[in-house]
Formats: sequence, C-alpha cells, structure tokens
Amino acid sequence: MFPVFSWYADYVDEVSKPWVIPDPDPREVTFGKYTVHYAYSYYGQVKSLVKQWKFQGDHALGFRLGELMGITYNHLLCGKVVSYVPRYGESYPYFGNHLFSFLAGLQKTGNCAVVPAYVKTRATMPQKTLSRSARMVNLHDAFVPTGTCADIVVDDVMTTGATSRVLYKCSPFKVWLVLARVELDLSSDFRKA
Repeated sequence: MFPVFSWYADYVDEVSKPWVIPDPDPREVTFGKYTVHYAYSYYGQVKSLVKQWKFQGDHALGFRLGELMGITYNHLLCGKVVSYVPRYGESYPYFGNHLFSFLAGLQKTGNCAVVPAYVKTRATMPQKTLSRSARMVNLHDAFVPTGTCADIVVDDVMTTGATSRVLYKCSPFKVWLVLARVELDLSSDFRKA
C-alpha cells in the first residue's frame, strides 16, 4: 500500500469545490475470464466530468470520483490488491498519470492496497484515434508485469476493451473496474480473449 496518496487528500481538502456528480448506476458484464464493473455509461454529464478530470487536470475531481467508486464498490475492493493502467514514463506516485488522484480516493474509501502491477515499456498512439483492431496492435507488447499480482485493475473509461485484454494476457486479474463504459456490444470480441 502506498500511503503517499494522502498527499492528494490534503490537496483536495484545500481546493475542493462542489461538482454535480450523478448517483452511480453500478453495472457488471462478464468478458471471458474476468468481469467488468462500471458505475456509469460514458455519455452526457459523466463524459464532461471525465474530460474535466483527465484533460483539464482537475485532480480534486479525480479524487472525489475515486472516493465515490470506493464507496460504490467497497464490497469488491475491501482488502484486495488493486492496480491501474500505467502510462509511459510516469513517475509514481505523483506525476505522469491522471489516475493517481482517482486511486487516492479509491484507496481511501475502498480500503484496498494500490500497487503498480504493470509497467508501460513504450509510447503508443492515443487509443481514441484507432479502430478496434488497430487498438490491439497499438498495445501489443507495450506492458510488462512487475511481479506483483492484482485482484482488480482500474481505468477511467472502457471503450473496446483492448487495454483490459492486453493487460490480462500480461498478468491475469479477476475484475476490471472502470468509472464509465462506452456501451458497445463486445461479447463476441471477449469470447476470443
């Protein structure tokens, strides 16, 4: 467990402002050998909140969203080892990955240990610009395991599931936990995984 995440909690307490965050609508879908849990569909207000957190650097919002996910999924998280999707060249625990503020909130209310289970070994193209098949090629051999096994892996948004499939092949996990999911029918893709 990394207690350094408390840095985010101190920061958030100093800059907190009210956000209109909708109530979670928890859902789960089984994809092959793991289950995807998500609190929202990635549309409307949730999409705006994710963009504000991810692209505008609103770390306090990321922390609050993480707290909300920790409360919503406490039954899954409590006592578990949780990891995340690493970014290339990040320096743990403060810089290089927007997920760190989210993970701080998640760890606080989810009562879980957050560990780096994967390392991203090279830069890749942004996934949002690529087709389904190109996403898998883009991520091929981009991650290696650190040797620490995680029960749950966390990401912000799931679209086609390419990242989850690549990380699962690298080092298996039981649950893929995301804040939001783009509602696509991916069942045939995950039968192949």
